[in-house]
Formats: sequence, C-alpha cells, structure tokens
Amino acid sequence: MNLPNKLTATRLILAVPFIYFLQESATATSSNLYRLIAFGIFIFASLTDWLDGYIARKYNLITDLGKIMDPLADKILVISALVIFVKLDYIPSWMSIVVIAREFLISGIRTIAAAKGEVIPAGVLGKYKTTTQMIVILIMLFLGLGKTPEQAILYKEIYFYMTLIPVILTIWSGWEYSVKAKHYFLGED
Repeated sequence: MNLPNKLTATRLILAVPFIYFLQESATATSSNLYRLIAFGIFIFASLTDWLDGYIARKYNLITDLGKIMDPLADKILVISALVIFVKLDYIPSWMSIVVIAREFLISGIRTIAAAKGEVIPAGVLGKYKTTTQMIVILIMLFLGLGKTPEQAILYKEIYFYMTLIPVILTIWSGWEYSVKAKHYFLGED
C-alpha cells in the first residue's frame, strides 16, 4: 500500500474517534474538550485528504484502490458529521438525507462501472462539493468551541445557510455525475 492510500486509510480510521468525540460533546460534562478534540481530528483528517491527493498526483501514485477509497473516506467523515449535526439540531434532517442519497447514488454508479472493469474517479465539481462540506463542518465545529450545547444551538440559522452551499453543490454534482453515467442507467455499454 502506497503512502497516499495509507493516508486515506488513516482518514477512515480517524472517523471513529471523530464520531465518538463529536457525539459525546453534546452530552458530556467535558463537552468543550470533546468538541475541541473532534475539531482537531477533523482538521487532521481534512489535511490527509489534501495531502494524499497531492502526493498521488505529484509522484504518480494514483491507484484504482485510491480512486475508490479516497471518496469513500470523505463520505464517511462528512456524513458522520452531518448526521450528528442533525442529532444536535444544528441542521434539518433533509440536508443530510440529500447528501446521503447522493452518495448512495454515486456509489451505485461506481459499483456498476467497477463491474464493467471501469473506475470512475471523483470529478472537479465533486471535489468542490467535498471541500465546501469539510470547510462548513470545520466552521460549525469552530463556532461550537467554548460553548455549551445550548449556546452552540444559537447559531442554527447560520449553520443552515452555510450548509446550504455544499447541499446545492451536492445536488449539482450528483446531477452532473448521473448525466455522464446515463449509459449505465439505459443499459448501454
């Protein structure tokens, strides 16, 4: 396994403590410490996302495994945060449902392509979507630092409008991806 793929695997592993600390930050008496730890983990995970892509492109270490696992690691990290933000009542559930539905759709298309021996890497619009998702999640985590869960909820309107940006990109990139992959839906090879 090359270095970019190891960084991607690290991001997958980091999703577990990130989920734990973010979820516990809503109920624990040490909520600020847990939110800070979740924030730090998410920053580190986001950096591994940038770094694995940079190294893979610069040193021509792009692999089929990386093309599949990199977006999967991103999806797990982002969806985990969005689901917990719904639980914390930061965003409405439909926002995370839209993101999850798009990810299932794209994963399904990638599975069909893989069955035909093709690997579909993430497109530019999908990368913008992921970048805005990660930035919004970082801002939401940052705004919650040093606040009780009750105080952090006061930013709910800001959270909504911030999250609307990646949700729109999610819909747009999902549509673009589906149009490019329409031959899979129509049974054309």
